[in-house]
Amino acid sequence: MKHGASYDRTPAAAALLLLLALPPAFASEVDDTFFETKIRPVLASNCTRCHDADLRMAGLDLTSASGFLTGGETGPIVSADDPESSRLLRALRYQSRIKMPPNGRLAADELADIERWVSSGAPWPGSEGQVVAAPPSGGDMIFTEEQKNFWFFQPLRDSEPPQVENTAWTRNVIDRFVLARLESQNLTPAPEAPPATLLRRASYDLTGLPPTQDETAAFTSAEQLDATVDRLLASPRYGERYGRHWLDVARYADSTGNDEDHRYPWAYRYRDYVIEAFNEDLPYTEFVREQLAGDLLPAKDGSPVNRRGIIATGFLALGPKAIAQQDKKRMLHDVWDEQVDVVSRAFMGLTVACARCHDHKFDPIPTKDYYGMLGMFASTRSFKNPDSHVSRVLTVPLVEDEVFARWELEQRRIRYQRLLQRALTDEAAEAHTAQRLSRVAEMMLAADRRERGAPAAEDFDPELVESWAEYLAPGEEVIPHLAAWHEAAPEDRVPIAKSYQERITRTFEQRRELNRNWRRELRAASVSEPLLDPPPAPPYMPGRDRFFHEVYVDSDGPFGLDSEDRIGLLRGDAAEAWSEAKSELERLEAEALPRPDMACAIAEGETVEQHVLLRGDYNSPGEPAPKVFPTIVAGREQTPVSSGSGRPELANWLGQPDNPLTARVMVNRIWSWHFGEGLVRSPNNFGKLGDRPSHPELLDWLASRFVESGWSVKALNRLIMSSATYRMASTANDAAYETDPENRLLSHFPRRRLQVEEIRDGLLALGGNLDLKMGGTLQEGFGTDLENSNDRLSLNPEDYDRRTVYLPLRRSNLPSLLNLFDFGDAVTTQGKRQLTNVAPQALFMMNSEFVHRQAKRLADRLLETDGQPSEIAASLYLATLNRSATADETSELLAYIDRLQTSHGLAPGEAWASAGRVLLSSNEFIYVD
Repeated sequence: MKHGASYDRTPAAAALLLLLALPPAFASEVDDTFFETKIRPVLASNCTRCHDADLRMAGLDLTSASGFLTGGETGPIVSADDPESSRLLRALRYQSRIKMPPNGRLAADELADIERWVSSGAPWPGSEGQVVAAPPSGGDMIFTEEQKNFWFFQPLRDSEPPQVENTAWTRNVIDRFVLARLESQNLTPAPEAPPATLLRRASYDLTGLPPTQDETAAFTSAEQLDATVDRLLASPRYGERYGRHWLDVARYADSTGNDEDHRYPWAYRYRDYVIEAFNEDLPYTEFVREQLAGDLLPAKDGSPVNRRGIIATGFLALGPKAIAQQDKKRMLHDVWDEQVDVVSRAFMGLTVACARCHDHKFDPIPTKDYYGMLGMFASTRSFKNPDSHVSRVLTVPLVEDEVFARWELEQRRIRYQRLLQRALTDEAAEAHTAQRLSRVAEMMLAADRRERGAPAAEDFDPELVESWAEYLAPGEEVIPHLAAWHEAAPEDRVPIAKSYQERITRTFEQRRELNRNWRRELRAASVSEPLLDPPPAPPYMPGRDRFFHEVYVDSDGPFGLDSEDRIGLLRGDAAEAWSEAKSELERLEAEALPRPDMACAIAEGETVEQHVLLRGDYNSPGEPAPKVFPTIVAGREQTPVSSGSGRPELANWLGQPDNPLTARVMVNRIWSWHFGEGLVRSPNNFGKLGDRPSHPELLDWLASRFVESGWSVKALNRLIMSSATYRMASTANDAAYETDPENRLLSHFPRRRLQVEEIRDGLLALGGNLDLKMGGTLQEGFGTDLENSNDRLSLNPEDYDRRTVYLPLRRSNLPSLLNLFDFGDAVTTQGKRQLTNVAPQALFMMNSEFVHRQAKRLADRLLETDGQPSEIAASLYLATLNRSATADETSELLAYIDRLQTSHGLAPGEAWASAGRVLLSSNEFIYVD
């Protein structure tokens, strides 16, 4: 649905996209004969294969007067005010980014004829009196009555609950809306689910964890559900469960993704904020406001720094970023586009980003509205330094400016002392190694003679010769930069050794000169206030010479020196200077402030006057695009944001009680988190291509109650879960299956498979090793890792006991367990997860070491009770399936245990673990009724 920018487009379609309109009359200086003999043949042979009435690439037809006068998708192809600036001429002259014809320039005489034609007004035979169509403005889209009357853009309607016949079934108003639809189709709702089913449903629903055996045993009546719901909503596990739902919407991950996949070192603070917000039942409008503009809001407790608000803007900061993209303008526009996309889908239920290149094809969203929103994020900082080779994302201190400034100054001084120490040891190492590097060829040949049993020269250090022999010895791995040495016969290695000598000498001198210049800059750097960042040390490998690196730089190389060796080479003044730097470093580190808390966040930037970009191309700016909200909802008379980014204004507009989008979208999400599907089954798209609400009056009634409650998510949870609709069994009668096979009318509760977090966390809970510690991070380090390094992988969920929500997610390599059970990509906002049913899922439950280990833990726990086999069997069913076993099930289970122990010789623990794994692999465990 979403269209990308046309930065890399090269077909002829892109050549003739123009901005300016042609006036109705030109004074023709060329006649029809000139056009027919000089112009039309050139167009026919070079242009019309792409720009004819059938193909119309870029919307342009150059075979007719009307096609030419109308122009392409972005308007006419010549400029009336300044013919010389016409994009037609600029493209044909190869003066613009897009050069046409793409397969080579026109001949000089052909181009001269077209220049003459354009300068004369570009008259086309038969076009007298016709006016060239004005280019699309990108903002004055005419909304049709159908678009204006579309259901989603209408005000909330607090409908009167309908009358129903079976009033005895209803428990609250929700049920009247549902039952009315069922009765209209002569359908009856399913009966109430058994108590054990209701408890399991509610427990997984609100906490993502199964009920304990004691909770299951104590829950004997459906009338206990309301009190149970209150208990579960008060549990800290509730925020973890509902927080994970929102993190799907927020496309949360702990790294940038793409090629570099740099860590977001403090992303976890946003995740913890979300969990805390749901546990505190933060009003949804405040939740929205903090995520969009928390950095600009005052702290509620009066603190000088709004820690919570800054952290909340991780919603905008933590998206995927191609930070190694070398077209930095493209990178920035892609980031802003992604922010428009996640905001519009998450809070508005609209695909606004589909209007990046042209007016939305299906919904009444002009391109100008898109760029109005984009201007808000273009006026927002997401990078500390977007222009560096690998752009640096923004991290924001959570302390006062004065404290952070002091810490930064201390860290610059510490870096200076460390670099000073390195400069001293590097200089000593260079002087020490210079003479030895002059004998590289001799060393290589001496090592070669040693390997062939010949005596080495007496002045050669035997250990050094041995080190060279080890380095040069062929191994299993092919080393390209030693290939010439390995391929040569012993008698032919003298010139090869000399070539290596020349190579390493040249590289060493390059390196030494770089170091000398750096040391001069470093010693000239001031350590007084304010200290600028000391100059960084040059790279170790000029030209990325692996031979030089392995011989000289690597401490294990033939001439390599570790840090202690380098310090040991210091003498006289250098040794004294190193000791002074060491002492100063120790003092600075002892007195330095600890690292202030930081957040991956955004900040207000320079206010940008955004323009419409024709076809999404930042090289083709059009008319200004003021910062406004979607005009189909906010109207054409709204006052554009005149200063700042506009993010607070956007958040406040979204939170207005009469905004028809915000409450509907969030209510629908909450409904879907209970029932598996929303009343609108496309939760991120309420537009024309989205789903229509199955119960529109109910949706609006719930949205009105949501607003009345102060936008309380927990109040809406209670309302939904107290309904008879929520308490229905998951079985449907034949009439319901026949009339409503997709259960859109809600004749029964939809059965759903557990999500991967519920499966994994449930298994940990059953094994008794679930770590319920909240918050914090398991991710270490900063930056990225080598492309093929295992450190680049996400942590293996099977190796940890924390809840799944706390495991860090590396976007470029999500854990296979999460992928297996439809977690998603953590790149795009997810309204609901895709559901697959494939064999590897069942194979994992049957054969995984993780499942076996947890089943064994559960078995050991049950055996520790010293109960009778029948009692252990009953406990196993209560623990895994959260219900009592039938007599037949108990008998079959005990027979299975006996068979494993007597016929197969398994110990009791292994036998009961096998039985547990059978139950854990069953549909009854994997699915919630």
